[in-house]
Amino acid sequence: SKLSSIFDPFVRVKSAMSGKGYGLGLAITRKVVLAHGGQVDARNGEPEGLIITLRIPRWG
Repeated sequence: SKLSSIFDPFVRVKSAMSGKGYGLGLAITRKVVLAHGGQVDARNGEPEGLIITLRIPRWG
């Protein structure tokens, strides 16, 4: 799906709010979260917006 592609390097979503950048922030986030045994997910908010969920195992 298009939504899952936001975690791919260099993917940028065209919108009036998007500024300059190289589309690396979410790709780096995914890499770090997965390296720590976690999960990252994105979904559309209702009625609008984007919800990104990070799940990282408890340390202890």
